[in-house]
Amino acid sequence: MKLTFRNLVTIQFLFSIIIFIVLSREWVAATYIEPGFPQVDLSLSANQLDPTLNGLAIAAVASTLGVIATRGWARKFVGAIIFLIGIGILFATRSLIQNLENLVSSELAQAVGRSITGWTSQTTHYAWVVFPSGFIILCCGALIATKSFDSQLSARYQRERSSANDLTPWQALDQGIDPTLADPTNQ
Repeated sequence: MKLTFRNLVTIQFLFSIIIFIVLSREWVAATYIEPGFPQVDLSLSANQLDPTLNGLAIAAVASTLGVIATRGWARKFVGAIIFLIGIGILFATRSLIQNLENLVSSELAQAVGRSITGWTSQTTHYAWVVFPSGFIILCCGALIATKSFDSQLSARYQRERSSANDLTPWQALDQGIDPTLADPTNQ
């Protein structure tokens, strides 16, 4: 696959959507059982455990539009922002995995209404989808920020610059000139 601007933007968008979807899935299933009380079962997504990741995923999806809408130095700036978003996704995911036990304990304590111990949990492997996806977003941002792309509109969509006297009435209207005036240069 050739490394073009379109391919980079498509890859960045797809992996941003993948992260956005994966963050809404169940990452942890926690259970607390205490004799004489009902069993407490929690199904927690990454969004519930750490909202930072959800914000970064939304920013990654939105930055796709920013890259498409800009040119030149502004596009390179947006590429640098995408690079930083990728770094943020990697660090936030790492932090979530390292603090998973504390976060789950906090959510269970909030559900029960007091501090508890002796709960069990099962985790999924969604974090191992987010890590490579965040790295790919980081790489796409770095390439967009450093590489020059010729992604302008085709020449057939560009207006031709000519004198007002050489224009047909339709061309004059297209350029905002009133073709009914005798001397169109006085507008």
